[in-house]
Amino acid sequence: MSSESGIDIGRFGRTVALISFVTAVFLLLIASRLEGEVFQMGAVAIGTVAIITTMIGFFIAAGDVVEG
Repeated sequence: MSSESGIDIGRFGRTVALISFVTAVFLLLIASRLEGEVFQMGAVAIGTVAIITTMIGFFIAAGDVVEG
């Protein structure tokens, strides 16, 4: 929690780093187990979840702006 008004960049950065790491691990796991169109569908699904989770992380980090 920063003392400045605005988006908490530290919290958002940690969230994005964690989401990136988990997404990369899942993509590596499905790359070794799936192939062809099934891999593509899995990659799109994992990417979609990562993007939605990042959006939620942004809203959480920007929540102090709305509260204050």
